[in-house]
Amino acid sequence: MTETISAEDQGDEQEQLAREIGEELTDAFVAYVRGDVAFEDLTFGVFDALSDLHVIASGDYVLEDTDESEADGEHEHA
Repeated sequence: MTETISAEDQGDEQEQLAREIGEELTDAFVAYVRGDVAFEDLTFGVFDALSDLHVIASGDYVLEDTDESEADGEHEHA
């Protein structure tokens, strides 16, 4: 059974995802200033985040539940 959500709920979800991306970027910027992340890695991460943001804004995405232990291992950023 496919779940449909209202436009308002989708908008709220998109805003929350955008905020999460913003928080991740903030952490990456701080890590760069501290010298914990190379500029090249920061640049790649920012591009990746902007690509994700574009997909979220388009509404052309599907959220999937993942096991937290798997997700932590898959998305390690320096």
